[in-house]
Amino acid sequence: MGEVTMPRLSDTMSEGTVGRWLKQPGDPVVAGEIIAEIETDKATMELEAFESGTLQQIIVPEGKTVPIGEVIALIGDGPVVAAAPAAPAPAAVTAAPAGPAPAATVVAAPPLPADENGRILASPVARRIAEELGVDLRQVRGTGPGGRILKENVEEFAARMRAAGQPPAPAPVAPTPAPPPVAPTPAPPPVAPAPALPGAEAMGRMRRAIARTMSESKPGVPHIYVTIDVEMDAAMALREQLIASGVRVSVNDLVVKAAAQALLKVPAVNSSYALTAEGQPGIVRHRQVNVSVAVALDDGLVAPVVKDADKKSLSAISAEIRDMALRARDGKIKQHELEGATFQVSNLGMYGVSEFVSIITPPQAASLAVGAVRRVPVVKGEAISIGQVMTITISADHRVVDGAVAARYLQELKALLENPLRALM
Repeated sequence: MGEVTMPRLSDTMSEGTVGRWLKQPGDPVVAGEIIAEIETDKATMELEAFESGTLQQIIVPEGKTVPIGEVIALIGDGPVVAAAPAAPAPAAVTAAPAGPAPAATVVAAPPLPADENGRILASPVARRIAEELGVDLRQVRGTGPGGRILKENVEEFAARMRAAGQPPAPAPVAPTPAPPPVAPTPAPPPVAPAPALPGAEAMGRMRRAIARTMSESKPGVPHIYVTIDVEMDAAMALREQLIASGVRVSVNDLVVKAAAQALLKVPAVNSSYALTAEGQPGIVRHRQVNVSVAVALDDGLVAPVVKDADKKSLSAISAEIRDMALRARDGKIKQHELEGATFQVSNLGMYGVSEFVSIITPPQAASLAVGAVRRVPVVKGEAISIGQVMTITISADHRVVDGAVAARYLQELKALLENPLRALM
């Protein structure tokens, strides 16, 4: 019998929701076939079967959220497995006719089935909760497939123990040798707790994921900001020519293409801070240039990734960004299209924002904030004329990118945008 577990579909995912089952118990399943849709903190993803057989049982119904690793269905051969009945409540203890009623007692469950290694059959979440509550899994009766202990079984057992006035008996733990002394790690700066305010509404999964990622990035990643103005007359003229010829191109498409080309000139920006195999601070130099583009949604934002953006034509980049942005807003973006970015572009120019800074999304080392193209007086030689100017700001991880490196990258990007034909070559 094969277990289908809630998969980890992104680095920030800790739980998932079964959005829709595409197969029902008794249906044949072929390895690689889509059997369900899983809603993550970023998108709705398709879940593939890893083995062929018959869908024996659906354990997690549609709409229920469970942690990653939790068993959500069973695939196997033979007849369909019926859902296991709930564990019967323990028999009540009859009070003696005279004197105070004795405290109720909880009868331990019979020995549980174990796997081939002698390990008690229990879900990962059930094991974690049992450890937190101090419950010995050997005393718990499982109601899952084959007697497997589920989260609900542990919680019900702990509740009965508390009601009976009996503290949970923790499972015996083998003594472990004391770890070798390590150098103390400086404590992170304290973060003020959020106040409890009336009328506060709970965040959705996507908003919670954004809040968690940004909170980890801003205190944990030392940001440095460098800003430069770019004269966009030539780029805007090229865009008009392309549109007139039937090629649909936005200002952001031009920026993405030029940003990818500039990363080839200054590859130090196309890097990530990481630990080596020995646990020492290190740097990953990415060979691919994968540029993510922030796309605003009603309840948050996602950042689809243009893979190998330096090798793609401007029209291909434009079509890919439009397609992924549309599917992201419809909730149909694929998880692999949101992963693997080495650099990010965030553009608020369409909202009339002239300048802003963006927060880096780890493990990337930089993020580019793009403002609006605006008509302003510019000095050319000894004369003042009206020109089109765009302000861009790079946020860089100072552990990887120094200020001079960030400035050199902006110089390359500025040169490409002011001479846009170079970016297309």
